Amino acid sequence: MRGRKMNLTRYACFGVLMVLILTGCQATPNQDVIANKNDQQVSQSESGTSIEESNSVEESDDDGTVVSEAISETFSSDDGNVTISVQTDAVKVHSVPIVQTEAKDISVDDVKRWAKAFYGTEDVYEATKQMTKSEIEEAILWRQQKINDRESLIEEGYSEADADTMIEYYKEQIESLKASYQKAPDDDERKKTDWAFHPLSYYDDDSMENDRDTSNADKTQALKVQGESDGQKAYVSASNRETADYQLHSLMFYWNDEDEGWIDGATPYVNQEEAIQITDEKLKALVDGNWKVNTVWSSSNQWHIQYIPVINELPCLYSDINYTSDDAYAANLEYGQINFTLTDDKIVAVEWESPMEITSTDSQPAEMLPFDDIYTAFKNYMQVKCTLNSLGLASEDETEGTEQAFANVNDISQMYCRVKVKNAENTFQYVPVYVFSGYVSQGDYKEDDWVNHFCVVNATDGTIINTWLGY
Repeated sequence: MRGRKMNLTRYACFGVLMVLILTGCQATPNQDVIANKNDQQVSQSESGTSIEESNSVEESDDDGTVVSEAISETFSSDDGNVTISVQTDAVKVHSVPIVQTEAKDISVDDVKRWAKAFYGTEDVYEATKQMTKSEIEEAILWRQQKINDRESLIEEGYSEADADTMIEYYKEQIESLKASYQKAPDDDERKKTDWAFHPLSYYDDDSMENDRDTSNADKTQALKVQGESDGQKAYVSASNRETADYQLHSLMFYWNDEDEGWIDGATPYVNQEEAIQITDEKLKALVDGNWKVNTVWSSSNQWHIQYIPVINELPCLYSDINYTSDDAYAANLEYGQINFTLTDDKIVAVEWESPMEITSTDSQPAEMLPFDDIYTAFKNYMQVKCTLNSLGLASEDETEGTEQAFANVNDISQMYCRVKVKNAENTFQYVPVYVFSGYVSQGDYKEDDWVNHFCVVNATDGTIINTWLGY
């Protein structure tokens, strides 16, 4: 449950994360965009399968209009440290309208649909704070093992100091758990869900967080249920939040222990194609609309598959969002996606982020600039903004004496990109864009594990979109 825990930490609070462990586990501003290796990159299939080869929606017979023949060009950044190499096939586009959307709450019906898809029934139980004596015993044992094996924390990525901090935290938790043991029931006394959203603290374990102020966390409304999936205790958890710090509209499914059956160093006994067939089929039961496989990667015997929405036969660009930005115009809502995690052939986790509701669609296709104008905007941007630092190859003060780097653009594709509407808190547009993608190289190093979106250009006006900020 590694990835899910990190998401929960981002969305809510550390306390919520620990409870899950217990159970097993305005006017448009001036344009100022800096390409960042960490904010515009998408993992690519380790098997080498391209995004285009792993569609979950059928391609249209109309493969688009050619706006540019194949491009072969090399030019340098203004600082001379980066060579931009463009080697692409012909660029094709479709005539599509601008789409108006709003962020959509996860509904009770959504949660019921997922419960039925994973449990086979809507007759499910509330995932509450109640722990049985045996669960407390297991939780104490788990923490004691962590305390006794400091090196394992280091191996998980904690620094020496952070490992010591976590050990002290586990000790405090053990004392809280011991204090709650006597009052804990011998048997599971969970009740049937009331199918209603509650403040997030409703599902928290107050015995672990004495005197904790939950006012901020309770700005998030949650609905959590539990049932059995593939013989395992599993949860469906929905969250809605709209605040200045961030918006959250998320629906998750996860096993009580997503690492059940996970074997370090092993390989999945289903191949990538079989894994996608499994997730394609489950996807139909979970959501409506068209979706496309964006990324696929494996770790040990797990497959990780990300889907992105498709509108008017165009895939919607996915990027991270900078929640820490102090930019008043920046979006504070994750881009839409659905992520699956499979252990061997079993779906152990699914996360649906940021469903959008289409409120209107322009009656006419968007008027797009000539591609020459788009390409000029791309070149100007790359010459000025493409640096060793922006590519993640050097710090800000390491700009001299380093080996020449290459930004290798091997694909130019039309996509939809979600942008925040000015002077609106919850209103967005999907606008057609050109995405210039490829990989970074320097000497013997080649960035072959990532597809790097170097530049995203609005096809209607030629402006550069900073997907990190969402406008």
